[in-house]
Amino acid sequence: MKILAFDTSNKPLSVAVVVDGKVLAHIESTEKKTHSVSLLPDIQDGLQEAGLTVNDIDLIAVAKGPGSYTGVRIAVTVAKTLADTLNKKLVGVSSLKLLAANGDKKHLLVPLMDARNDNAFAGVYVTNRDGRLLTVIADHHTSMANLFETLKQYEPNELEFINATPRLQELIQKQFPEATIIMSENSLPAAGKLAKIAETTKPVKDIDNFIPTYLRLTQAEHDWYAKGNKEDKNVSYVEEI
Repeated sequence: MKILAFDTSNKPLSVAVVVDGKVLAHIESTEKKTHSVSLLPDIQDGLQEAGLTVNDIDLIAVAKGPGSYTGVRIAVTVAKTLADTLNKKLVGVSSLKLLAANGDKKHLLVPLMDARNDNAFAGVYVTNRDGRLLTVIADHHTSMANLFETLKQYEPNELEFINATPRLQELIQKQFPEATIIMSENSLPAAGKLAKIAETTKPVKDIDNFIPTYLRLTQAEHDWYAKGNKEDKNVSYVEEI
């Protein structure tokens, strides 16, 4: 199977072309360019490096969030456009699950995305005997305090926190000094791993209605609802915009 995989939900942009489990091209960009400018050229470069065209691709895999609102929208929009126009299969993978793929299979994996003000996007995963990541606690937006309370049921030395910023590291070490922590710079999302996860993930049935996973309202949506706009009485925020 020929897979085109890409992720723009985090600061780095990652693109990979994988054929039958072998990574033929991997492009990662941490330059200070917007993903909207870099993604399509990086996809083109990756396909060229792999000696393929986009028409050769069987499946498109995209990290669907949570993460940067703009970044997630860019990747999902490009993925949907390619899948729809080229009649290709589309798979959306949790951005947190992708981060969990950087962890040690022996640990209880807690991927994080710093959501500021001591909040985070978080999930909890384990790796089964087949090497697949299974969800223990679904992805959610939470305060670190609430997350720690939930994780008290586990042995601290079994926990591995992935993609921690310095602030999150500080909080984790105070609560779980025996836990393993992988910092953000050492746990960059890799599109090659995204392709591997996508191989065992069911494709999207309805491409038109496939949307990013945000897990919380954008500031614009929050302000819109605060003004008295409600989906059950008026048009939805998306329809309004």
